[in-house]
Amino acid sequence: MLEILDTTLREGEQTPYVNFTIDEKIHIAKMLDQIGVDMIEAGDPSVSPNIFKAIERISALNLNAEIVAHSIASRAGIDKAKACGADRVAIFYATSKIHLDAKLHKTEEQAIAIIQEHVSYARSKGLKVRYTPEDATRTDFEFLVRVCNAAIEAGADRISFADTLGIMQPHVFYDRVKSLRERLLPCKIDLHCHDDYGLALANAMSGIRAGADCIHTTVNGLGERTGIPDLAETVVAFHNLERAEKYNIQPLMELSSYLEKISGFFLAPNKPITGQNAFSHKSGVHTNGILKDPRTYEPFDPAILGRERKIIIDKYTGKSAVQSRLDEYGIKVSDAELEVIVNRIKNMGDQRKQLFDTDIIEIAEQVTGREMDVIPHDISAMIMLEVESHVYTTSVVRRLRGFENVSQVYEVTGDYDISAFANVENMSALNNLIEEIRTVQGVKRTETRMVLKKYLSK
Repeated sequence: MLEILDTTLREGEQTPYVNFTIDEKIHIAKMLDQIGVDMIEAGDPSVSPNIFKAIERISALNLNAEIVAHSIASRAGIDKAKACGADRVAIFYATSKIHLDAKLHKTEEQAIAIIQEHVSYARSKGLKVRYTPEDATRTDFEFLVRVCNAAIEAGADRISFADTLGIMQPHVFYDRVKSLRERLLPCKIDLHCHDDYGLALANAMSGIRAGADCIHTTVNGLGERTGIPDLAETVVAFHNLERAEKYNIQPLMELSSYLEKISGFFLAPNKPITGQNAFSHKSGVHTNGILKDPRTYEPFDPAILGRERKIIIDKYTGKSAVQSRLDEYGIKVSDAELEVIVNRIKNMGDQRKQLFDTDIIEIAEQVTGREMDVIPHDISAMIMLEVESHVYTTSVVRRLRGFENVSQVYEVTGDYDISAFANVENMSALNNLIEEIRTVQGVKRTETRMVLKKYLSK
């Protein structure tokens, strides 16, 4: 049965410019446990005191997941893994010729001796051991088999087959894993696949089919360079395509959003599963099919993730989509009026990159000659901004004061650095203002709160 080890707290934190606090790591670990991942790789306790503390506190939570500490082949590192309370230590030591020659300056026999020594030492400390031959996919296969079997004989019960540079293709990866499975002593095989060519999850799925046991993931696909398989994509792919239904899908979106917030690593809109556009439909042919039966252009129901589909209105739009959007606002139009509205939307779409609901309603008002008071007007909002740590807050404030619709700007304490008050005519204008503010250099993230009632002091 498929197993998942999530390494957001180790591999994920190796993403450039990403660092988590201890409390954030604890929250991530709890959410990963809700999803039901089998193992949580909580970090390398030798890297920093706070990483040690985070692993220690996560280990004390008594989660269902096994807690794994990462370590180079070092007695001091293994001692720290034991001291922080981890269930398992993952010892890594490179095996490819380029790593042995250029980085480690060791022969193959010296490498085997070092690996056996440290695996045995970890077992003597009562730790379960996973051995990772770093750069395994560029390692001579016969030597790879020798070194892995040596680690197993020394006490490792798991081997992590690491495609460190993401150079594999699914059919090649399948053959390698199948051969490794046949040649290794009894153990479980983990798959650590990097995504340098965009093939990480495809390779991992092939590896599981070839006889491996466990896939390493991170939330939102974080990690060194281009990262490793995304947790949500992995869980949903196996759930829907392989009927591996052991994991809880519902928390995936919440966890993904939380990681976006605390990492500052924002998802591409077209990212599978969790991306903004994953269930958005634009072409007239597509939207017509979706409105009749969502199965025509959706591989699965977004509701399993707590998501909703979205119909995009622009020059590609057909009558069905426009009628559906007008119905949402309770706006009734005749067939002839709908025809004119659609044509005007197409003309406007040729001139604009994005159309908002306010634009559609304004066109409907012009065509029908009726006023449709369905969108709030004269909106006041408070926009909270977090500024990048290397940017002077004052420089962002100076830029905000130049926005026509921003009336007041304050530097504040707390989770955000700046509070800006804005007055706009409608939601479309507010959306445009927020998007413009997000382009200001140094703005890391924003949160907007609309004013519902205003009370003036006497």
